[in-house]
Amino acid sequence: MEKKHEFIDKVIEAGIYLYIVFMFLTKGEGLRNVLIFGNFSLWLLILKYRKNLYLLKEPVSILCWIFVGATLFSVIFSIDPLYSFLELRGEPIKFILLFSVITTVMADEVKLKRAVYVCFFTALLIVIIGYYSYIFLDIPMLKPYTPLMHTGHSGSNRFARYLNTLLPFSFILLFLLKKTGNKALFISLLTISIIALILSGSRGGYIAFFIIVFVWALYLSQIRRYNFKRVIVFLVLILFIFGALSWFYSPYGREKISNLSKQISTVNLRTEAWGPALDAIKKRPFFGWGYGYRIYYLDEPYRDTPYKIAPPKGSHNMFIKVLFHQGIVGIIPYVSLIIFSAVIFWREALKTSGIKSYILIACVSVIAGNFIFHAMLENTPRLHYLAVVLGMGMAARGIDENSHN
Repeated sequence: MEKKHEFIDKVIEAGIYLYIVFMFLTKGEGLRNVLIFGNFSLWLLILKYRKNLYLLKEPVSILCWIFVGATLFSVIFSIDPLYSFLELRGEPIKFILLFSVITTVMADEVKLKRAVYVCFFTALLIVIIGYYSYIFLDIPMLKPYTPLMHTGHSGSNRFARYLNTLLPFSFILLFLLKKTGNKALFISLLTISIIALILSGSRGGYIAFFIIVFVWALYLSQIRRYNFKRVIVFLVLILFIFGALSWFYSPYGREKISNLSKQISTVNLRTEAWGPALDAIKKRPFFGWGYGYRIYYLDEPYRDTPYKIAPPKGSHNMFIKVLFHQGIVGIIPYVSLIIFSAVIFWREALKTSGIKSYILIACVSVIAGNFIFHAMLENTPRLHYLAVVLGMGMAARGIDENSHN
């Protein structure tokens, strides 16, 4: 690239880092939109000079386009086509723009290393806001509860999902940091962050984090030949420590654990939340009821079901949500995207080393923890969060094999 093109590329890169910092904050929606659409506009200006556009034609990218295409298709069969069409301006378009830009711009070892530091800084920012809210605002569970960041009624689960998106990338610093003092400081801050996750009282967050650590442990057992049985014992120990800390230091967590047997027997009441959506899905299984948050809360999908009216709460299951809105036409591409991206990234991670391998395994752990297991209990983070994770993974795949750490 010429110097002016390199300058534009650096501006886009800085915009990506800034977006990651503001990604989960309640404030800053306008800035996030400027960063997304501004970065994409700059990206288009120098598009013909990019030599890695082939990344947008690889299997994971193709699955992204198919899923977005299925979302567009669902508009045609929506019970409110105009509303569904207007909703495309939100998550679907942002998914496309973010994925395209991150995949091609961040395909560089130095850039990805910087992104790791940005992810850890963002995690610390969220944790600090959470601790401030927990200590000074006297709330029963640790979660952000300030004007800058407010996670709403599902605060603990959302807070846990945010951390479970950022911490897997932060883990990479264990391998990047060389000085003992820096590594000790990082481990201390990481421990404080994990304790914040524990004090959130989010069982879905616990499960997701356990899966994340399991994926990393399995990866290390393959790459560094760690004893897998010891890894399993270590994970069980972590689970026990999670439970103990939650019991002794979080009243909300203690209440959750005390009622655990009752909640398991009722599957945490999730099946009751699934019922209305599943009955509505039976009425329009192939194309769904149409894209858009509001459609789930209209009475029309439930009139010919035992429920008659819309439920007061969501489905608490991302896969049921996609099936409700987009039907079989939408759920097949979505599940395929989640599963195949995890498999492709995993296989690539085992074949490579250094930052490329670490980024790929971080992406696999986030997908497994947040977008598979936690997704079965809650509606997972928005599509543009998934775009960031997949974009980072594809960028790692695009690193030149001949480059050095």
